[in-house]
Amino acid sequence: MRISIVATALCTLLAARAQAAAASADAPATSRAISTRASPAKMAPGDSTTISGELVGSVGPVAGELVELQVYALRSARFVNVAHAVTGADGRYRFAPLRLERDTRFRVADATGGGPTGRPVEVIVELPTYPASKRVIAAARYIARRIGVTAFAVIDDDGRLAGFDLRRRFHSASVVKSMLLVAYLQMLAREHRPLDRASQALLYPMIHSSDNGAASAVLAIVGDDALASLARQAHMNDYVSGGATWGFTEVSAADLARFFFNQDALVPRRFEGYARWLLSTIEPSESWGIPAVARPEFQVFFKGGWLPEVEGLVNQVGRLERARIVFALSVLTTHDPSMAYGEQTIEGVTARLLGRAG
Repeated sequence: MRISIVATALCTLLAARAQAAAASADAPATSRAISTRASPAKMAPGDSTTISGELVGSVGPVAGELVELQVYALRSARFVNVAHAVTGADGRYRFAPLRLERDTRFRVADATGGGPTGRPVEVIVELPTYPASKRVIAAARYIARRIGVTAFAVIDDDGRLAGFDLRRRFHSASVVKSMLLVAYLQMLAREHRPLDRASQALLYPMIHSSDNGAASAVLAIVGDDALASLARQAHMNDYVSGGATWGFTEVSAADLARFFFNQDALVPRRFEGYARWLLSTIEPSESWGIPAVARPEFQVFFKGGWLPEVEGLVNQVGRLERARIVFALSVLTTHDPSMAYGEQTIEGVTARLLGRAG
């Protein structure tokens, strides 16, 4: 936040205090009230707002009174003075425009000892939609030029879906393990069971190192119907079960973006921390693609899946979070000439969405 502080000349302040003393004889400080408003109260980052209002006593407007503009400082958890002004003949005051970069609370105080303090006002700094539409278009142009069959979907921090070939079905490969994780945690919650060592012995390797045996064991426990139910909860409209061959579950880019965007709501609250930890601490050798580009700016919760020798398939989906921004991204590819080529495609889409590509 950059706040322009208007310095008042010492002689003016002294004169104002003298006027305030005279005014206070007619309008005791205890009988005064301050109104405060911000214009505008909602704005884009870097724009300016003006704080103004009126000081009124028991017999009307209070003129020539020194008032202080205070801003709430997060670090000290208190209001601090940042500027001064003097009320006019009509009791009104106005401070110089202030440029803001984030939400800010203000209040105005009568500088006279024992004088009133007005009610705080908050100015909301509205962030633009992330990622911006021009970045989504750049990612679509990029992926359309890549070899093979490709698709991507992004749900921005306003919950809007966009992308390229959103509803084309692909085999999920190991991406479906993220669904198995949530289905298992929902089962524990329904049965009022804790996350015991036996459960962790299955879930941790399934997510952390993409262990296939653990995934098959989890599917045998929760059942295919649990995955179908989860897909309905997440509004995965293109989901088709792969049965016991879970790697051949069919999903679309839109499906997976919806699932990760809504994942916090799908995971039972008491297991939320565990799920987030698993999906954000996948082993480094599998942390290519989205996390390789987005970290450390974003905290990334993700899962990848690949079948390079079977159908040249490389997939990845992630949920990206930073202060005041949450969005989801999925990139699905098949018929890639190599695993590395598929990873590069995913990284290229991510870089364009984050504004890091030329």
